[in-house]
Amino acid sequence: MTLPPPEDETARQPLQRSGEDDVPPFERLTRRRTCGVVSADRNFVTALGRGLMILEAFADNVVWLSSSEVAARVRLPKPTTSRLLKALAALGYLHYSTRRRQYRLGAAVLALGFAARDRFSGGDVVRPYLKMLADKYNVHASLAGRDRLDAIQLDGCHSTKTLMTLNIQVGSRIPLAGTATGHALLAALPEHERRYLIEHLRNRHSKHWPKISAKIDEGMRQYGERGYTWSLASWRTDINGVAVPFVLPGGSAVLVIACGAPARHLPRRKMDEIGRHLTRIAREVAELLSTRQRSGGFTTAE
Repeated sequence: MTLPPPEDETARQPLQRSGEDDVPPFERLTRRRTCGVVSADRNFVTALGRGLMILEAFADNVVWLSSSEVAARVRLPKPTTSRLLKALAALGYLHYSTRRRQYRLGAAVLALGFAARDRFSGGDVVRPYLKMLADKYNVHASLAGRDRLDAIQLDGCHSTKTLMTLNIQVGSRIPLAGTATGHALLAALPEHERRYLIEHLRNRHSKHWPKISAKIDEGMRQYGERGYTWSLASWRTDINGVAVPFVLPGGSAVLVIACGAPARHLPRRKMDEIGRHLTRIAREVAELLSTRQRSGGFTTAE
């Protein structure tokens, strides 16, 4: 992901190819309106980018939005927003309520989401492990991948043996910086990609960067020494977590298996036990997915 550049000569620089696929729709649309950028990014389809940008407006913990609310969120003219909303509704990606005079995400988006989660992440392979981890350790066990500067939950299981639970659902976002899940993702990335992301994390968290940077460095050290990362009361003040990354067949994407719980239920000693177990599970999952790929039953996200 590339964060919006300041309003100076930086904004007039051509769009760089490095990391270009991670640039979000709104950023790309903004850049294409900047002098000297259009010629450097001729493959970008503006109308498609605007449509995706509108769909993303509904991903921020909201259900219903009016045309005016969407226009304000994506900073597009109301007539343009209205036309795009109607087109997306006609295709089934949005549903319009005549009573509410508002839109919500449609079933077509759900179908795409489940296709991405299962076909590309091997969720059916990971899910039994998540259930076992949740019940064995009384934690919330999850599978996560990266979406720009956040981790996004692809699957999750709650323990059936305790009332303790975390309010984290499929599609929930978790910060990359300051969390066991995020640090595990960063640790398993190629060096050039990790540097690219950390630079933009620095921009996002500029006010608290020294403290956050130290936590990221600690996460890198943990992974290098033990093969897993852990966090103490970092993302939420009362939540501890432990996580292990693994790479999908073909090196197409890095995913993370993680366990989290309130700090009183997940002390440091227990986190080490879970971490060692997670490293074994990650190896098993990677091997199962590789075997499936070799047999022709798995498609990577390349």
